Amino acid sequence: MLQKTTQWITDRLVERALPSVGSFLASALQRMLILGHAEHHNQLEEQARRYEAAGKPHLAKLIRNEAEQMTLSDPFSSATEICERLTDDSESNTGLPIGLPDATTPKKKRSKKKPVQADEAADNGELAE
Repeated sequence: MLQKTTQWITDRLVERALPSVGSFLASALQRMLILGHAEHHNQLEEQARRYEAAGKPHLAKLIRNEAEQMTLSDPFSSATEICERLTDDSESNTGLPIGLPDATTPKKKRSKKKPVQADEAADNGELAE
C-alpha cells in the first residue's frame, strides 16, 4: 500500500515538474540563441565599420548584406550553399580541394647542426636563466 501511494505521488510530481523544467530549459536555450545572434550581428557591424574606416566600403557593404540575410528562424540557411561550394567547385588547377596544401611542394631542408645537450650547456654555463 505504501509503495503504491509513493509511486502515485512520484508520478504526479513528475507529470507536473517535467513540463515546467522543459519549458524553462527551452526558454533558456532560446534566450542564449537570441543573445548570441545579437552579439554576432554586433561583431559584424564593428568589422564593417573598421573596413569603412580603412577605406574599403565595398567589404563593409558585403558584410552588412551577409548580416541582413542571417535570421534566427533559419540559422543554417547558408550551410547548403557552403557545402556545395566545398564539394562541387572546390577543385583548382592542381585538382586539390581548396584549403588543402599541395603536398608536392619541396620542404625546407634542416641544417645538420648537432643540438646542444641541456646538461652539457648547463655545465658550460651556456644556459641563460
